[in-house]
Amino acid sequence: MPAARTRRGATTVVRGFAAITGHQRAITILRAQRAAGRLAHAYCLIGEEGVGKTAVARALAEELLLGEGQPSRLDVHPDFWCDDRPEAISIDEIRFHPERGAPAHDQSLQQFLSLKPFVAPLRVALLANAERMTEAAQNCLLKTLEEPPPNTVLVLTTAYPDHLLSTCLSRCQLIALSPVGRPALAEFIKARHADEAEAEALAGLAHGRPGWAMRALTDRDWALRLDRWADELAPLAFEDADGVLSFAARFGQGPQAEMRVVASDALRGFTAFLRDAMLLRAGLLRPMPPARQASLEAWIARVSADHVQATLAAAQRTQLLIDQNVNPRLAMEVMLLDLRVRRSK
Repeated sequence: MPAARTRRGATTVVRGFAAITGHQRAITILRAQRAAGRLAHAYCLIGEEGVGKTAVARALAEELLLGEGQPSRLDVHPDFWCDDRPEAISIDEIRFHPERGAPAHDQSLQQFLSLKPFVAPLRVALLANAERMTEAAQNCLLKTLEEPPPNTVLVLTTAYPDHLLSTCLSRCQLIALSPVGRPALAEFIKARHADEAEAEALAGLAHGRPGWAMRALTDRDWALRLDRWADELAPLAFEDADGVLSFAARFGQGPQAEMRVVASDALRGFTAFLRDAMLLRAGLLRPMPPARQASLEAWIARVSADHVQATLAAAQRTQLLIDQNVNPRLAMEVMLLDLRVRRSK
């Protein structure tokens, strides 16, 4: 049975590359390499958050593992290993002899890859958002990339390739994923129980990111929360230091694990605002709600293009630090003070 379709009673479940919207260039490359028997031992899928990197990686795993006589789902397949948690990835999740065991897995990555395939022709491992790896974990992974075990495929995904060691990246085949076209994205959203008007609106807000659109569909308040965070963070560019520190204190008012989630939402909302600001300045922003556009226009009138770009880079770095368990209050304080100091006069 092909990986693309299986049947459960009267319901057809679409799997593998057939389930992916867009990304035809990446899919064509992977299909051609598989057909020629020349799959790379390691891939790194690169693209912005929510664009579909993990979906394509899982689709590749389904194509390779869910054939005739195989388990029907990746999550129960003995030849599939996946780490797509939001937490940082320590060296113990990677190395063959972890000092304290692999906390999130029955086997570390190197232990898993060292074993022969159990039921499939090969073993597939997925490290989503690989920038979560500590430097020690990346250095440990380097040995696997340099001397890959036979019959294995390792797939990394990242929105921040500059946060991975160049030695790791150079040993992977890099495949860039571009945003999905708006018509295809609107159809993708409509197929998931959104009416036509809502689908068109979400397609405009998602900027070609199916993952973002799905999150907005399943959590109706999420997109509103991101907008509220953007509305609160953007004016801090013109606030004094005391005001900035007072605002940042809210990211320390609870258990650190909860505050990391709150700070991540705040940064995603602010990053989206900064992205729209850059597109608006370049004249590339599609139509959006008038209130949002007016807010963007007022903000960019007071800042330079360099300021917007530097702030976006700082927000992305701060997100990475928080993912790696840095204290969220301290990380936000540094970013917001830097935002204020570098504002345009």
